[in-house]
Amino acid sequence: MPGLPELTVGRWLIAWLPIILVLGLMMGLRWSGGKSGAAAWVASLLVGGYFFGGNLTTLASGTIKGLWTTVFVLYIIWGAMTLYNVVDVTGSFKVIASTFTRLTHGNKMLQLLVLGWAFPSFIQGVCGFGVPVAVGAPLLVGLGFNPILAVVTALIGHSWSVTFGSLGSSFSVLVRLTDLDPVRLATFAALFLGICCLMVGFCIAHYYKGWKGVKEATPAVLIIGLTMALVLIIMANFITPYVASFTAGMCGLVVGGLVVTKLKCYRKEDGDEVEQEDEPFSFTTAFSAYFILIGVVFVIYLIGPLKSCLAGLWAVGLPFPETQTVFGYLNEAADKYSAIKMFTAPGTLIFLSAFLAYLFYRSKNLWPEGGGKMVGSRVVKQAIGATVTVMTMSMMAVVMMESGMTSYLAHGMANYTGSAYAVISPFIGVLGAFMTGSNTNSNILFTGLQNEVATLLAISPYVILGLQTTGGAIGNMFSPMNVALGTGVTNTVGREGECLKATTLYTIVQCLVVGILAWLILYVFFPGIL
Repeated sequence: MPGLPELTVGRWLIAWLPIILVLGLMMGLRWSGGKSGAAAWVASLLVGGYFFGGNLTTLASGTIKGLWTTVFVLYIIWGAMTLYNVVDVTGSFKVIASTFTRLTHGNKMLQLLVLGWAFPSFIQGVCGFGVPVAVGAPLLVGLGFNPILAVVTALIGHSWSVTFGSLGSSFSVLVRLTDLDPVRLATFAALFLGICCLMVGFCIAHYYKGWKGVKEATPAVLIIGLTMALVLIIMANFITPYVASFTAGMCGLVVGGLVVTKLKCYRKEDGDEVEQEDEPFSFTTAFSAYFILIGVVFVIYLIGPLKSCLAGLWAVGLPFPETQTVFGYLNEAADKYSAIKMFTAPGTLIFLSAFLAYLFYRSKNLWPEGGGKMVGSRVVKQAIGATVTVMTMSMMAVVMMESGMTSYLAHGMANYTGSAYAVISPFIGVLGAFMTGSNTNSNILFTGLQNEVATLLAISPYVILGLQTTGGAIGNMFSPMNVALGTGVTNTVGREGECLKATTLYTIVQCLVVGILAWLILYVFFPGIL
């Protein structure tokens, strides 16, 4: 392990301290994300400095990098809060709720699956970067769902689509950092993620109503889940992986809205249908903010020349010097660290959509007097707690990465598992997403490690890297930064521990299922072949 201290069980366990502390404080003692993150940041400084040779420059650089990294996330949070409140002050959520209640025959389970699973997956396909949670969770709240249920559902619902979402940004890292066949890489990644897609539907149903909910949701989950999973696998293997999640999410929305809602088991008895109420304006008008968001994202992200042109106009980043720990763990200098491409950043697209939605609602005489002031005061009130949480969590995460602690943890997991490594491999991907809030960054951190371990164990790197990016995708539902984003946009700051406690079980279950399947593929079904 170049640049890292000698691997010992004791030091490896100590490296877990900041993560254990933040989870224990949030889930066990129900501390707010901001307080828990601050405590874990201090712990990361102490452990990184004393046990991993981080000097003052390294630790300070990690802290400041963490603060800068939050700007990207906070830009999304503030934008999503603005968009939600623009819709809310016009009274549009009442129309949206009434329409979806009628279309789903008043069935809340269908509403949750279509808008908390298929819709965020569709958004993730093009934009990603937390936008599915930032948009999906408030939408569910506007439909009358409990805010924590809304956040957890959006977190779980979009996770399976992350690798091939954002036009395949996470998958492209695997391709760039290895010399492996992209098609075979896509094959195993799509297989594992397709299985996760189906599990996600059942996880949402289970969280909502327990095993009774699973039974109720089974027909819908099978139809929507199998549709999205099969489309994902077909697109990734035979057409292009870079729009696989987008296409799968779109098909899931269509099937969910046009097929599942027609099933007899989800319809009320004759004469007991939900009556249509007279609405002050149409659903199309009410939902226009989200149509605008989809349109803006599509125009900028799917028109390649336009995106490239805008991306090159203005990028903002901070310069950082090279740092090195006592053990030689090196962080290269950067002229513009984690640069934000301002004209294509998700936050910019959301703010632009909010402004265009305001103009549209105003043209329809739906904008209330003093609406701008109402939106502004609500956003500021809602955003403060989320801002503190994201800042402290990011500071902890980046300090751990800069001091080598994150790499040390992953090497330890690889070293101590032996032939069971396939079962553990997705958890390394989860670790990366937990620390960074990003599947892309998780792949950047651990693609090389996972590929190296596969070579040492003489097992298929395609299977192992498929597990890496699957774990990185699943880990998005378990990342404190993504959780903070969800609580921030639903005005539930301080309850991040409840969300993490809910997603922990589903994260572990999905990782174990794909890990055990991979172990069977490697050692039982196709030993020495792949």
